[in-house]
Amino acid sequence: MRSAIVYICSTDKISSPLMTGWCRQRAAAENIPVAEVVIDSDELLPPAERPGWKRVTALADGGSVVMVVTLDRTMLAIGRKDWDGLAAELAGHGAVLITHRTPIPVPPPTDGVPQHAPAFPALSPSEELVGVGVQR
Repeated sequence: MRSAIVYICSTDKISSPLMTGWCRQRAAAENIPVAEVVIDSDELLPPAERPGWKRVTALADGGSVVMVVTLDRTMLAIGRKDWDGLAAELAGHGAVLITHRTPIPVPPPTDGVPQHAPAFPALSPSEELVGVGVQR
């Protein structure tokens, strides 16, 4: 069964349910059930040293996880290169790493009717970080 994992890294226990809810909504938008929510609290540790991220990669290695959703890139990476490396690691296990704000892909047309791009354009990583920083 295809499933998603929600990954949150934050010391803010009050906002964790809200952040988790946004990530759950993103997985639900693609009809992928969330199998587990993983929360780490030490934002200073590199992801490879966090117990929760180790759990995420172990679950992805099992093959049933197709999506890992996190609130924003800063939960895992400082820069684009770090994010891309983590995304590549998960892709090697057949999973995609996304944020709750990653646009849902537009399905290809099946009936000959042209499909239109989503009303909201994809944000660049810097715009995404700035926008989410306001929410945190």
